[in-house]
Amino acid sequence: MISEQFSIKNRDIILLCGSTGKPYIKDLPIHFNISHAGDFVVCAISQTEIGIDIEQVRAVDLKIAKRFFHQSEYEHLLAQQKSNQLDYFYSLWTLKESYIKWLGTGLTTPLDSFYFNITDASILFVGENQQIMPFFKQFVIEDYKLAVCSASNDFPADIEQITIRQILDIFKILT
Repeated sequence: MISEQFSIKNRDIILLCGSTGKPYIKDLPIHFNISHAGDFVVCAISQTEIGIDIEQVRAVDLKIAKRFFHQSEYEHLLAQQKSNQLDYFYSLWTLKESYIKWLGTGLTTPLDSFYFNITDASILFVGENQQIMPFFKQFVIEDYKLAVCSASNDFPADIEQITIRQILDIFKILT
């Protein structure tokens, strides 16, 4: 996509890492972020900073939320019906991961230093000293949760899914 949009060859795209380890593309006004879990690799591309996370929804000890999440998130998690707790946990987890990846700080930003309140109608984000209020969008792919964080509220309605074969064809690795 970057090659096509900027009319440059894939081999001429130079990836570098910032001081916190977040990758960026040298000399291009484009930002990207990548995440992977199970059968999926996801990539978000934007003209502004962006963070993305995908997780496969599977059994997890919810005590991890007590240890790492903000107290109000943990209380909201426990208030969910038992049948919804796992889904709610992964909604929170992917939102948190997408946010710290958007910041570019990774886990140097404690996961309990900000919080989310998720309702059917909205995602409320509360963070201290936030100069730019980020926007969030969540998606579900099969049994995976995905969250994107951006300074722009210009999210696609759907995700474009491509297979590994299509990617290899793009790079002309296979004929």
